Amino acid sequence: MKKWFSIFKSELALIFDDKSILLTCLVAPILYAFFIGSIYAEKNVTEIPIAVVDFDHSNLSRKVSQLVNTSEKISVEGHYSSIEDAMFHFNNLEVQGILVLPKNFQKKTMNIDGSQVELILNNTKFLTSNEINKAVQSVILTVAGGVRMQYFVSNNIPVELAKQKAQPILPVFKSIYNATNNYGDYLLPILLILIIQQTLIIGFGQSIVHEFKHGLFNHSEKLNFFEFTKILSAKSSYYILLYIIYFFVFYKLIFPFFSLSFNGSIFLHLLLSLLFISVLIIYTTLFASFFKTAIGWTEIMAFSTYPLFLVSGYSWPIDSMPQGLKVFANLLPSTPYFNIFNALATEGAKLDNITNGFAHLLVLLLVGYLLLYVRFQFIKEKMIVKTVEN
Repeated sequence: MKKWFSIFKSELALIFDDKSILLTCLVAPILYAFFIGSIYAEKNVTEIPIAVVDFDHSNLSRKVSQLVNTSEKISVEGHYSSIEDAMFHFNNLEVQGILVLPKNFQKKTMNIDGSQVELILNNTKFLTSNEINKAVQSVILTVAGGVRMQYFVSNNIPVELAKQKAQPILPVFKSIYNATNNYGDYLLPILLILIIQQTLIIGFGQSIVHEFKHGLFNHSEKLNFFEFTKILSAKSSYYILLYIIYFFVFYKLIFPFFSLSFNGSIFLHLLLSLLFISVLIIYTTLFASFFKTAIGWTEIMAFSTYPLFLVSGYSWPIDSMPQGLKVFANLLPSTPYFNIFNALATEGAKLDNITNGFAHLLVLLLVGYLLLYVRFQFIKEKMIVKTVEN
């Protein structure tokens, strides 16, 4: 037990001596959390600039333009009499969309003959184009319903019946889990978790690389696997404790600070976090053993952050990926973790709803432990051969 505490204290000394590990594990998580969080602080995209080309110049076309401009998401930045003038501003990215109201728009609409409204969108920015599309469609449907109702009333149809005829099918949308339907509430929680994940992998990995090169792991031929795991447990205890605290701080302080949903049992969240950290510790030790320098490890892990996020299935469904990537995605600890976390924090899931995800993480933990055993035996035999040759 004394040796265990001795290793634990030496790990603390290493952390405070190595500025890279210190900055990665003690400064970066909080600093990056507030930096990334501030990008999505507003969450909703509003006041998206569009142009209106009105070929009709009628009361109805002006009414449509006014209603579009009153939308929370859209701001009409200019009215033009030709497509060419509007396209000039569109191509210069001064506006993100163009609403074209055709000639005889009011006449055809009021006569229930039908009129075609054109909407030109900059789809390179899918968030803004989607918001423009939804807002314009909502206005057009509202105006069309009002015109039809007015037409029926003018033909001596009772008002209530006219309402039913004007909109025989009335959709009712009920947004749950992400009630505000914005990208920030969806993406930001996982980005915050990703910060915790990557700083742990980079910081602890640097320590493991150092240990294999200069520390106790440098004499692996004198250790058995049980002694190796005792050393590993002593080294990792600080990180496990620190990052459990980080998870708690994120859940209780940073998530509320950015008004992010956080449902589910805090006990389940922390249990999930502990399991997730344990899996990361095992796999970090395994892969860091292949690196000769801490700089090399840091460079690879820093550049892997975005690819690992993309393949985790959170931003793009795993089922839509090529078969090879599906297999790879399910080998990543972040894949089941993100799914469980989202179910707990956003959907308020219970334990019986997430047992498959927990089982997935437990299997990854077991597989990682077995692979680490094989890797340790390989390193040990290699060092024994090297010692004999010397």
